[in-house]
Amino acid sequence: MTEVESTQAVPQDTYRAPRDEGEYDRLRLQHDMVKDVMGGKLLLSPVDLSAPNLQVLDSGTAKAHWVIDLARSLSSESRVVGTDIAPQHFPPESQRPGNVTLTTHSIFENWPLDYINAFDVVHQRFVLAACPDEQVAAESVARLYACVKPGGWIELHEGNMLIIREGPEHAAFMRFRDMMVKSWALIKQQPAPGLQIGKWLREAGATDIQETTQVIKVGAEAESKAEGERAMGVLFQMLDGMKAMLGGHFTKAEFDELRRDLEVELSTVGNFWQYHLAYGRKPL
Repeated sequence: MTEVESTQAVPQDTYRAPRDEGEYDRLRLQHDMVKDVMGGKLLLSPVDLSAPNLQVLDSGTAKAHWVIDLARSLSSESRVVGTDIAPQHFPPESQRPGNVTLTTHSIFENWPLDYINAFDVVHQRFVLAACPDEQVAAESVARLYACVKPGGWIELHEGNMLIIREGPEHAAFMRFRDMMVKSWALIKQQPAPGLQIGKWLREAGATDIQETTQVIKVGAEAESKAEGERAMGVLFQMLDGMKAMLGGHFTKAEFDELRRDLEVELSTVGNFWQYHLAYGRKPL
C-alpha cells in the first residue's frame, strides 16, 4: 500500500448534497455529535489502537474529520488512509498528522490491488445512502470488505430517518421526515440504509458481526442544551442543503415555514432519530 497521495483520475462526483461550507460545517457537527453518542469513541470494533503499524482505511472521508481525529491517537508508525471522490476538499497537508494519507476513490469502483487484504480496520460512515438501490449498496460493501486483512475488522455506520417520535406534538418533525424522504427519493438516495448493513456484511463474508442502534436526541429531548442544539444544527443544515438543491420541487415558503415550526417544536418538545452501527471480522 502506497503512502503517497494518488494521482489517478478523479472519478465523477456523485455526492448529491451541496459542496459548500454549510455542508462541511454540518459534517463537522455530525462528527462531534456521533463521537459523543459513542462515549468519546471513534470505533466500537475491538481493535487494539495501541498496536504499532496499525493500518486503517476510512472510505468517504470528506473533510477527514474522523481520520485526523483517529490518527492523533495512534502510533506514528501507524497509517490512516482516507478516501473520497472530491480531493479538492481535503484539508491541506499542513493540517494533517504525519501518519495520514488522503487519496481519491469512489465507492462504486474497485479498490486498488494494493488495498486488498491490507487494512487492520476499515471504516465507513453515512456513505451508503448515496447508493441508488440496495443491490448497489451491497456490492459497495463487498468491495470495501475485500480491503480488510484476514483477522481484521470492518465497521459501518448508516442512518435511519424513518423511525422518529410521532404524534400531534411532533407534527413539524414528521413533516421534516416526510420531506427528507421525498427529497432523497428525488435524488435517488436511500433514507434508511442502516437497516441493512448487518445483512450486507454477512453477505460479504464477515463473521462475529455485532449490531447496535444509536439514538440522536434533538432539542429538548437531549440530556444537555448543547447536545440538543448541536443536533438541531445538523438537521437545519440538512434542510438548507435540500432547499438549495430542490427548490424546484418545494417552494421557498414551504422550507421557511418548516424551519420556523421545527425550531419552535424541537426547542420545546424535542425528538430523536436513529442510526445503525455494525461491525464484523474477516476470518483468518
